[in-house]
Formats: sequence, C-alpha cells, structure tokens
Amino acid sequence: MSVWDVFNQDAFSVQTLTARVNNLPFVPGQISESGLFEEEGVTTTTILIEEQDTVLGLVAPTPRGGPGETAGKDGRRIRTFAVPHYERDDAVLADEVQNVRAFGSENQVETVQDAIDRKMRKHTIALDATLEHQRVGAIKGLITDKNGNTIYNLATEFGISLPSAVDFVFGTSTTKIRQKCFDVVTGIEDALDGVPYTGIVAWCGKDFWKGLIDHDEVKKTYLNWIQAAQLRGIPLDTFEFGGITWKRYRTGTQAKAANGATPFIADNGCQFTPTGVPELFITRFAPADYEETVNTVGLPRYMRQYPMENGKGRKVEVQTNAISLCTRPKVLFSGLTSN
Repeated sequence: MSVWDVFNQDAFSVQTLTARVNNLPFVPGQISESGLFEEEGVTTTTILIEEQDTVLGLVAPTPRGGPGETAGKDGRRIRTFAVPHYERDDAVLADEVQNVRAFGSENQVETVQDAIDRKMRKHTIALDATLEHQRVGAIKGLITDKNGNTIYNLATEFGISLPSAVDFVFGTSTTKIRQKCFDVVTGIEDALDGVPYTGIVAWCGKDFWKGLIDHDEVKKTYLNWIQAAQLRGIPLDTFEFGGITWKRYRTGTQAKAANGATPFIADNGCQFTPTGVPELFITRFAPADYEETVNTVGLPRYMRQYPMENGKGRKVEVQTNAISLCTRPKVLFSGLTSN
C-alpha cells in the first residue's frame, strides 16, 4: 500500500482536517485575547453594515387643533465589505515520511498526520498573527496588509473624519494628564451618543507607556496600583487612571519583523477602545473557496490536502477568510506623546 493511500481515509478529509486545525492551540495577540471583537461566521463572502440616523430633536409648540410639526425620515445607509482571503500553501513530501514504519504497522496514519500537524501549527500561528494585525487595524480605523497596502480605510468607507490624536505631552511635568483623559472619555461618549458602555481601554506602545507611568501626575497612582496588583496577582502591565484602563501592548520581535519592522501599535502612540457596546467591534468569518464549503457558515480556519501531479507528495493549504471592523469609527480615538 502506498503511503499516500492513507489520504483516502476520513481522517484526511476537508471536514476532519478543518476541525483539527481549529482545535490547535490558539496563539492570540492581546486584542484577540481580550474578547473585544464579537466573532461570527457568515455564509457569504461579503458582509453588509446598515447605518441608521435616529436624530434626537426638540419639538416646537404648535397651535392646539392645528397641524403638528413634520418630522423628517431617518437616514439609512448600507455599506458592503468584501471579506479578505488569506491562504498559506505547503506540501508534505514523500521523503518526509519515508522509512518510518515496518510493513503491516498501523502507525502510518499517525506519521503522516504528524507531518501535517507540523505544517498546520506553523501556518495557524501566521494566520492568527494576521487576524490580530487586522483587528489592530480596525481599532485604528485603517486596515492594511503586511506590506502596508490599504485594505479598508474606515474613515473613507463611512464618509467621516477620525478624531485627531490627543497629545499627552508626557515630557512636560505640568501637563494635566487627567484632563487629557477626560477629553478622551467625553469624546468617546459624544461619539457613542448615549449608547451605554462599560469602560475604555487604552492599548499603549512602549514609549507611550514609559512616558505615562513616569509622569509626575500618574506616578503615584501607578506605584500604588503596582503594590495592590502584586497582592492580587494582577499583571503589572495594566492599571487604571483617569477613567481609563491602560494596557501595555506588545507586538513581539517576530511579528514586528513580519510587519515591515513596524510595531502593530506605534511606540509613541496608543489606541482607545470602548467596551461593552454590542457589535461595535466585529469579526466575521466567510466560507472557504472549496466545493464542500459553498454557502456554509464560515469557520475561523480551513485546511485541505490533495495529491501533487508528479506523485511525490501532497499539497497542503491552510486558510482563513476574515474581516474585522469597527461599526462606529467615530469612537476611534488615539493618543500620542510628542516629547
């Protein structure tokens, strides 16, 4: 029996391989791990976002018995977004599983599966890093690919201007940091226009973080937080100040290198995200481009294998079809420190 005959078994079907790749350990970034984005599968390769303006207004008095004030219709707009397709192709060569079993052994399937699992782990990590990069782009309002090419500019798509970055000027000891925080909080509240939220998180680059925790106005609070956090076992890269939860964002050296030597969040910047608002930050997964998956509900990842034309191995591919968006990009406030 050829070693490749094992691929005719159910263990190597698209369905089984896809289930297996989705059960591999997830290697998330901080945004993905936070649960900020609401995930859902869709059956199409595009998604629609409907926006409706319900304007709050005052009613002018009119004569009793006469006609009332005429109210205008609510504006409704539908925006269409195509779901990007991300795929990694690889192969399992015959030489990778050559001479690994005795005739009649039943471990042939396990050996080939081990080779496939190595491929899956490698590419799953890359796809997860790509999804994290996409989500960071969504909280910035600018979703790009690894080469910096724009996929979606949310300001353009929604016909708005994003808020200007708030300069915290950490290098000046007299800067009123709490007032800066208040400006961010009230700006986000105005953008939400009364929609309830549970909090605001700031994702900070390393230089911004250093300036924040070293500023005189912040330092006492931060040091007290560290002491309390040590007692409670809370990580020391998170603390609360000015009505905002501040988190140090870590890109990592490999992810930074893969992103053109650029951190996901700028070293001297931060991004603010309100929490607890339903469907404010969303990720939608579309189906794979296989016959078996047409019009099915999309999954986070897919995998399949098929024979090489020269009979020397099997081709393997792992893919995700994901889009991450902020549905109300006027809330996308950012911060920086100019000194």
